[in-house]
Amino acid sequence: EAGRDYNEHFVGSHDAVAMAVQNGHAQLGGLSRPIFESLVERRVVDPAKVAVLEYSKPVPQYPWTLRSNLKPELKEKIRGAFLAIKDPAILKPFKAEGFDIITDKHYDVIRDLGPLLKIDLARFQ
Repeated sequence: EAGRDYNEHFVGSHDAVAMAVQNGHAQLGGLSRPIFESLVERRVVDPAKVAVLEYSKPVPQYPWTLRSNLKPELKEKIRGAFLAIKDPAILKPFKAEGFDIITDKHYDVIRDLGPLLKIDLARFQ
């Protein structure tokens, strides 16, 4: 339980979490897997100094949204353009393997963490 078994600190970014653990300022931290892998690939994080304990179920990453009052044809063209991106050189800056359509149900993985972590997610609505 937070405050009893551990103290939580929000350090501001995924990169900062990885660096806090690597530099011994935190015993553990949670961050995005694609960002972690990018930090290792760029040699910002040394895998000899940190260990991955567990990977969560996939969590929707960085949703892109459209204004609701755009013409439906334009929405479809934009959606189609994102879904069609397969070139790794284009996807790399997004730290993505591709884009997909998500729905509210895809966020259930996050909602399911609330009781596990004893966090009332309703207070954030």
